[in-house]
Amino acid sequence: MKPMTSTKSTTKPMTFTTSRRTAASVALLALLLPLPLATAGTAFAADTSVTVSGPPAAGPESRRTTVELPRPTGRFAVGREDLHLVDRSRTDPWAGSGPRELMVTMRYPARHDTGRTTRYLTSEEARLLLVDRGLDQVIPVETLTGTRTHDRTGARPAAGRYPLIVLSPGFTTHRSTLTALAEDLASRGYVVASVDHAYESVGTAFPGGRVLTCLACEKVTDEAGYRTVGETRARSVELTRRYVAAFFDQHLGGRPQPVLDGPSADAPEVRFHTP
Repeated sequence: MKPMTSTKSTTKPMTFTTSRRTAASVALLALLLPLPLATAGTAFAADTSVTVSGPPAAGPESRRTTVELPRPTGRFAVGREDLHLVDRSRTDPWAGSGPRELMVTMRYPARHDTGRTTRYLTSEEARLLLVDRGLDQVIPVETLTGTRTHDRTGARPAAGRYPLIVLSPGFTTHRSTLTALAEDLASRGYVVASVDHAYESVGTAFPGGRVLTCLACEKVTDEAGYRTVGETRARSVELTRRYVAAFFDQHLGGRPQPVLDGPSADAPEVRFHTP
């Protein structure tokens, strides 16, 4: 009977470790694929599995995990460029000072075998996102920062004309959580702009080493506050769609766009700067 007792006691850590890794994997699925998981049954549902791999569940190295987002299903490779948009004519509604800023990730149909790999999140963005979701004790920061994406910065655009889609993440959420959806759409022949609204996510990196946190979270306490969020985002998305679409039509499609010639009366907040 003693050997049986000994065998039973040695299996407990294995059972505990497996449960912990399973919980971490489920948490990663919810964190990395919030939109596809919520829309199961659509055309994208069959390709939204996250690959989670790591060493056998034994010893301290069992917490090291490699994550790869779903591989895009379209025929194009996916290019990526990050844009920092600044509107100096508008005061940020949440900070009460400084210009209104946006970080926008553009993904587009690209040629294969061009460009270089990109990161999913910075370390501080990953840390803040995990803390906000209560997962900082379950998922290491390195798991998110090391997440493998399929877009490539500096990739050569594929010739052609493509529709523009603007994606805006949920309140408090970083635009990276839309990466799997954006990559898949770009691979299918769309230009996709994913917008991060300053001070409306738990943490977004801006140029100069700045990481802006969610000031809006501290101020939005009632229906009027959420209405302000909606109105602010609607205008930002409208202008992003208008000018980004014009930019790609003119520089990739070769079609002149008068909206890029100078200031417009119906968009006084947009200014043009000549280098």
